Amino acid sequence: MLQLVFLSHLIMKESIFRFLFIFLCCQIVSTTLSGQNINNLRTEREALLQEIDRTNRLLQSKQTTRETNLQQLNLLTREITIRESFLADIRNEISIIDASLEENQRQINQLENEIESIKTEYARLIQDTYKRRNALDELIFFLSANGFSEAYQRYRLLQEYTRYRQQQAEKLKTSQNLLFALQEDIQIQRLQKEEALKEIENEYTQLSSNRQQKNVLIRNLQREERWLREQLNKQQQQAEELENRILEYIRTSRAGTTGENFGDFKGKLIWPVSRGRIVNGFGEHPHPVLSNVTIKNNGIDIQTSGNDDVFAVHNGEISRVVAIPGYNTAVIIRHGKFLTVYANLRTVKVAQGQIVTSGANLGTVYREDNDSGGILHFEIWEENQKLDPVNWLVP
Repeated sequence: MLQLVFLSHLIMKESIFRFLFIFLCCQIVSTTLSGQNINNLRTEREALLQEIDRTNRLLQSKQTTRETNLQQLNLLTREITIRESFLADIRNEISIIDASLEENQRQINQLENEIESIKTEYARLIQDTYKRRNALDELIFFLSANGFSEAYQRYRLLQEYTRYRQQQAEKLKTSQNLLFALQEDIQIQRLQKEEALKEIENEYTQLSSNRQQKNVLIRNLQREERWLREQLNKQQQQAEELENRILEYIRTSRAGTTGENFGDFKGKLIWPVSRGRIVNGFGEHPHPVLSNVTIKNNGIDIQTSGNDDVFAVHNGEISRVVAIPGYNTAVIIRHGKFLTVYANLRTVKVAQGQIVTSGANLGTVYREDNDSGGILHFEIWEENQKLDPVNWLVP
């Protein structure tokens, strides 16, 4: 009879051990993955916060004129986009926390059921031990054996039974500790969710303020529609002049060998300035103020936060240093069959024909005397095809 009882206990022991092992593995993997996802989101959010801070400094540094109102509008539009990305990251974090909370609660419910099973089993063991508490019972159990071999087997069974009872007590303690750890995790996750919800509330307030500022700027600029159209026509003519200079150079020059591996660095090129924000993207997009008006950009415009140095994004040869109305001075670098263009420079530190390496100082960005930052116009060409620089620069 004791052998049958012990075998049933042994089977139950194996199943419970298996559950605890699988449960612990799932808990470790689940906690690790959710933690990694949240850490990745927080790293991204930290970068977005730094970008918002730099954009705010640029906004505060601007003088209030018609020209700078348009620049401020571009900066505000950029900041609104960043804040929307920031909010999306927070919402993603909350979704991860909610999923983790749900999984932890499911595991807690399952673990509580298993603990009840262990307690019931352990109580049965204690009752069985109580029934056999008399040493005479154990002696009779040994003496009733058919020979020494069976008596020894019964002795081993009793030893295993005692060890199993101790293991059940330890298992109960381990399960209860695990349950406590899960409950602590849930408390921490609830606090994290509460903090994230507060962040969302704060960001919505800031976003609303940004949108109000943007609307005020748009209304102010709409009163200047005639001036805006004149400015747009002037800028388009200047952009065409720069494009014609580049195309003329392409027609009259041959691809060199310096920096010919440029194509291998797509998505890996350094930025042409150390600090700055893209305020006008590549390609065609609606005018921020004028209705039914499309503006075209052959590159990107980067708003800097000071009299920043401009750097070569890759090894190459200085092909042209030219003055362009509206772009001040432009530097064109050839990298094999590719070209990079750095326009709106105030000072230039290189000369035509000079070989430069990645990171070489080309000069400084032009800025107005009363302004704390300027705008670098940057283009990338593959022969006569314009490319979006964002796809080539390191994120």
